[in-house]
Amino acid sequence: MKKTLLKLLGGISLTTLAFLSTTAFASSGGETETCDANTKPIVFVHGYLGGNFNWTDIWNYLEADGYARCSLYGFEYASTWNSNATSAQQLADFVADVRADHNNQQVTIVSHSNGGLVTRWYREFEGGYAANDRFVALAAPHNGTTWGYVCWDLACRDLSPGSDFLNTLAGRGCDRSVWSDSDGIVLPAESAICGISTQTTSASHLGLLWDLQAYQDVKSHMEDL
Repeated sequence: MKKTLLKLLGGISLTTLAFLSTTAFASSGGETETCDANTKPIVFVHGYLGGNFNWTDIWNYLEADGYARCSLYGFEYASTWNSNATSAQQLADFVADVRADHNNQQVTIVSHSNGGLVTRWYREFEGGYAANDRFVALAAPHNGTTWGYVCWDLACRDLSPGSDFLNTLAGRGCDRSVWSDSDGIVLPAESAICGISTQTTSASHLGLLWDLQAYQDVKSHMEDL
């Protein structure tokens, strides 16, 4: 069913795809593999205006390093009109479905940018701690970014330093973080520090998604259980 849905979505515009993603459907990396139910699942949560296309390089790197492609799941959400709290509720449903296919194992979560805030809310307020044993946030504006001041929609306003969303989180929900001093979107760059943190290569906000050193740093945190 997942494969059929993905084929149907191949020709749909990003706007339509964003609308469909409000139901938080699964997008597994696997096209031909069948995972053993004991294979540990990894859930990826994209950032604001992002999508599962953001994870192509990291998924390829992981597969080259021996990870089963069918164990990699991308959660898509409507970042341009849902609040991060709403997206976190959808993430909870998504993770529950993934776990059901993997003997109810805890999942690893890797996020990029705003996906880190969605995941922190999920962990703190939607039962995520019990379902998630490792969370690695890449380039997340944990303490906000000044870019959020020019936003109009809910999720983007959540990114503003001092927003109600961030004040409610109050620094909670973090685990591991990877950040760059040349991010350019997370401003100040140190806002991406939360929990046990690694300053990686000086790549841009999007460049971190394909930078090999950033990948190695994320992978190191993923495997540190």
